[in-house]
Amino acid sequence: MTILQKYAAILGAIQDLCPTAHIAGGAVRDTILERPIKDIDLFLSDAATDRAAQLLRARYGYVKVGEWTQYEGFSDPAVARLAKFENAGEVIPLCLIGLRSPLSVRENIERFDFGICMAAWDGGEIIRTTEFNEDVKDQTFTLHRADNQPQFDYSMSRFRKITSERYAGWTLSVPDIFKRLAREHSFRRDWYSDYRRPFDLGPNLLKPKERSGAA
Repeated sequence: MTILQKYAAILGAIQDLCPTAHIAGGAVRDTILERPIKDIDLFLSDAATDRAAQLLRARYGYVKVGEWTQYEGFSDPAVARLAKFENAGEVIPLCLIGLRSPLSVRENIERFDFGICMAAWDGGEIIRTTEFNEDVKDQTFTLHRADNQPQFDYSMSRFRKITSERYAGWTLSVPDIFKRLAREHSFRRDWYSDYRRPFDLGPNLLKPKERSGAA
């Protein structure tokens, strides 16, 4: 049994409240690649988050830590709010992420910044995108989304944090479409000395998917 499968009962119970609920991102990536899991991100319609929080406490002993908030560093239009929940008997916290509109699993993970994070689990087979498989093959974090400078900066911060231990040695690939954001980022920090690892900035990478205005 994988660590993810330990959450099958919780996910199933929340799916009774929101059928589109699923786990996506880092926990799925780390399960596939057998890395330590930092937390479990469970996505669901924001309309169901309060009931899901009550269920986590009453049935599974999870307590909300702090208040509902938005992503640190930038506001993703699709995300209404999120909160962390901890259980005294569990090491790994669980995060409920409320989406303004219900999204299918694939619609949700195609919003993510790095290809290596575009994986999800809805209780059945693990869902992997082409972008995820490409990054696994190349051991690369390829940026596919950065709507503005704060999002780009946040993704770069995530890259540094994730590759400091669990994915040490993995490279960063930033397609040419994000060159302006990359240059602005480099003006505000010592880009190359900070990363100290191969950095690819050019058009010879995966072409980012077109994003809708509401994505």
